[in-house]
Amino acid sequence: MIIVLTAGVASIVVLPLQNYVAQGDEITRLETELGRLEAVNADLAAEVARLRTDDGIREAARDELGYVADGEVRQTVLGSGGLPIDLPNGWPYGGLADIIAMRSAGG
Repeated sequence: MIIVLTAGVASIVVLPLQNYVAQGDEITRLETELGRLEAVNADLAAEVARLRTDDGIREAARDELGYVADGEVRQTVLGSGGLPIDLPNGWPYGGLADIIAMRSAGG
């Protein structure tokens, strides 16, 4: 009798309570995700508004298509491209390796 009563209480109280708590956690997670998505949408809307201006169109044409206005000269500067740096141990390469490591770290 006690087992049946315990099972009845569990099915009437405990299991719905667990579902309620789990749903609350899921709602909190989804609200957080919604907030992030709304922030992304606001950023994209601002970008669209900027690109609808004459300056935005010119900037996009420069970045995406390589547009150069009259009287301007385009110069392309390439980065290091993450080349491997294998330097021998010892003088003077130890100091050079330290300089390269500091610059790579942004310091």
